[in-house]
Amino acid sequence: MKEDKNNYLYINKKKLKIKNNNLRFYYFDYLRIFCSFCVILIHVCAQYNDHLDINTYEFKIAYYYHGFSRFSVPNFFMISGAVFLQKDLSLKIIFNKYIKRIFIHLLLWSIIYGFININLENINIKTIIIQIIKGPYHIWYLYTTIGLYIFIPFTRIIIKNNNLLKTFIILNFIILFVIPNYIYLLSYYSLEAHKLLNYINSRFNVYKMSVNNFYFIYGYYLNTKEMNNEYKIIIYILGLIGILFTTKISYYFSCIKKKKTNHFNSKYFNIFFTSISIFIFFKSYFNNLKINNIKNNIIQYISQMTFGIYLVHPLIIVYMKKLNIFFIKRNIILLIPIITLVIFIISLIFSIILKKIPKFGKHLI
Repeated sequence: MKEDKNNYLYINKKKLKIKNNNLRFYYFDYLRIFCSFCVILIHVCAQYNDHLDINTYEFKIAYYYHGFSRFSVPNFFMISGAVFLQKDLSLKIIFNKYIKRIFIHLLLWSIIYGFININLENINIKTIIIQIIKGPYHIWYLYTTIGLYIFIPFTRIIIKNNNLLKTFIILNFIILFVIPNYIYLLSYYSLEAHKLLNYINSRFNVYKMSVNNFYFIYGYYLNTKEMNNEYKIIIYILGLIGILFTTKISYYFSCIKKKKTNHFNSKYFNIFFTSISIFIFFKSYFNNLKINNIKNNIIQYISQMTFGIYLVHPLIIVYMKKLNIFFIKRNIILLIPIITLVIFIISLIFSIILKKIPKFGKHLI
């Protein structure tokens, strides 16, 4: 079962049609859109959490929204793994078709954001080059994706052997989740033991690339394996506990320490269980959802534009900051998701417009 990358939507006499619509995993479309919204929600909440006092009501609400949304990036890696690991791609195709495309996007948007962030009063060639190399804060995802794509041919060796795949998942779960979480919890009982074990663990230097690669492979695994309802219920309960821990417990520790203390990292159990519970829920509910063709085509089209939304949305946030939108404190519970939705829609429209630029648009979006 393969996801057709050549799908596109066009309007003809007010009818929406999809060309070459082969069998595909429809829940990926819904999950991409939801995760895109939540990524924007994270960055909107950061505008409050970075500037407000911990004891304010606005900080607390933004912190809860922020914590809830942290499953979004792991789910993007899981979707990518589920999509790409089902394809038998050579390293040549991966470089020429996928990595080349991502690198062009990375370079162009680093240049765009670099010029936006440059201080015109101190502008020089060195400053411009540094800004371009550093890139915007959200561009790290593209660097990580390039790294994951390079290893796809080797990763496929693992997934072709079911026993090897299960062994890989178990060992990596222990190395990437169990050990770091144990070391972290140890800090509440013995700071010296925590520092010693953390130092030893850091010498292996396996976390940064490996944890995202774990989600990449685990997404493929969850997509190909069916889970009975009893296991799903357990995962959903763990996911709800994860959300509770990410939000209320993190805020509780922040209040105690009187500084931001979060449990937002992808290596933490709370994020892991929340992420896989969201993935499994969308797979169970949305893959067989019966909707009419027009709605389905719209969902597919928006899903295809989520990469553009990801690239564009920080630019919209920059200009909304200049309008002091994030300093409005009335009805904050409704205001934050409304602002997020507005940014999502503007980013979608902007992405559609950019993509329609002749010849150059395909390199931007």
